[in-house]
Amino acid sequence: MRGYDSEKAAADIASKLDRSRYPEFAVQLDGLIRRAVELDLEFMRESGVMREDGLAGSSYYDDDEAFEYIVEGIARERGWGEDKLVRLGALIDDYMEGQERYMEAAGLLEWE
Repeated sequence: MRGYDSEKAAADIASKLDRSRYPEFAVQLDGLIRRAVELDLEFMRESGVMREDGLAGSSYYDDDEAFEYIVEGIARERGWGEDKLVRLGALIDDYMEGQERYMEAAGLLEWE
């Protein structure tokens, strides 16, 4: 998406999270948020929400599908089982709220 800086977004989102809620991810929190941003953008391209050139695609963003895509992607990559999925899901839920705030502030969201 044009005008979207994934590193800046990840840093902004991570800086606004209540880190005390996720002590089990303390050491890796910034990396998890960076990976969530990457997977979110990947989901947008694959689902047609965003074209390869960064412009809006013809599909609508489905929060639930994006959430599952991100959680499953991170869990699979890290070899995490059910024991971490609930907590990871809570973190990704907070990430998605932060991502929405960031995109609204940057003027990158359009509500229809």
